[in-house]
Amino acid sequence: MTPETLDDLTDELLRLAPGLDREQAAAVLRKAYRAGLDDGRQETAEGREHTGW
Repeated sequence: MTPETLDDLTDELLRLAPGLDREQAAAVLRKAYRAGLDDGRQETAEGREHTGW
């Protein structure tokens, strides 16, 4: 995730959840990003196709 993308997504998350501060919002996004990467790696390792939501 590029810094610009993180900034844009953080701004969007803050509009949706104004109770978060900027650091909390960025931490949530980083956590979600890493979880998605890990899930994708696990699916690749297991040979499964991504089924979406």
